[in-house]
Amino acid sequence: MMLGNLFGAGLVPSQNMYDPMTSQRVILQRNANYVLRVRAGPDMANLQTIDVNYERTPLKIDSRYFKGYITVRVFGFNGLMADPCHPPPAQAEYFANGFSRKALYSIQMVGQFQGLHNLTADDIMFGNYFDQRLPLPPFSGLFEWFMRRMDRTLALDMKSDNPSATSPLLSTVQKLSYWKGDLHGSARADVPEVNNRVLREMHPIDGAFDEHGRVAEYFPIKNTLNKDSKKRRRYFEKTSHRQKWKVKSSDVYACDFFSPFIDVNHQCVRMPNAVVEPMPFFDGDMPLRYECRTRDGRHTFFVVQFELIPASRTRPLSSIQNRPRRQYRDSGYEREILDPPPPYSAEQ
Repeated sequence: MMLGNLFGAGLVPSQNMYDPMTSQRVILQRNANYVLRVRAGPDMANLQTIDVNYERTPLKIDSRYFKGYITVRVFGFNGLMADPCHPPPAQAEYFANGFSRKALYSIQMVGQFQGLHNLTADDIMFGNYFDQRLPLPPFSGLFEWFMRRMDRTLALDMKSDNPSATSPLLSTVQKLSYWKGDLHGSARADVPEVNNRVLREMHPIDGAFDEHGRVAEYFPIKNTLNKDSKKRRRYFEKTSHRQKWKVKSSDVYACDFFSPFIDVNHQCVRMPNAVVEPMPFFDGDMPLRYECRTRDGRHTFFVVQFELIPASRTRPLSSIQNRPRRQYRDSGYEREILDPPPPYSAEQ
């Protein structure tokens, strides 16, 4: 369980928790002052902007420690894209059939962990990492106690200069499929829109993805095929079970991590009781970063970072069709403008 699920459960309150008018005003000002950008890569030194919600262009990573594809989806995304020719789609096919009630964003990984000997499920950690101290609310120790009660595998370090909240990858992702690299599924005549490139190139075993193209729960436990994600997560709560599971470089893993609470597109948390709160620990100076590392922190497999770019660093452009576009001056990326110019100046 990452920080997002804890926000949604109401365990990490914001300063405006009991003032809905102030919360709404903060959210509106953030939306006016910032534009969302998503970057990913094999490590922090090699991040690149990715095309969110585009199934045909997942980010390919081929590094020393990980080889595979990263796909990020954001419900209602209207941010910066890597390719100026790719305006944000109105809605990703991933969120069809009411799936947006389960996920407001998704980080999907399909690939192989390589380059390390004797790697086990207990060695691969996934979660949030920060580069500065967090403004923790009062009684934060009580909230940490609740966090550990909700996720017994959680490794929490919230008070250091570089805070983190991580869990073993195989016990925290909502959906997980696994197959050996020398095994392939049957030929597919009709590939779903979701994950179409991954389904064509990775040749997953039958059952690894559902009929809609999303990652399915397809993981063996004690030599028995398991299709219940709760059972798999409970199984990997035990350290001994994680240490027995060997992660081989020839094996392929497909993981989908999503949250029904965090709305990164509007920088807010949507709680089950319909209360909407500004998202803590996520602003122009503090990105929301997910990393997959070894437990000792020496090796990084992949990074996905949600960033808020000041709207003042974008400028309107005129395309060939005279349609208004916006360019990010630092990199040359453009995006379709679907909203009016920001009514607020950039935050100082």
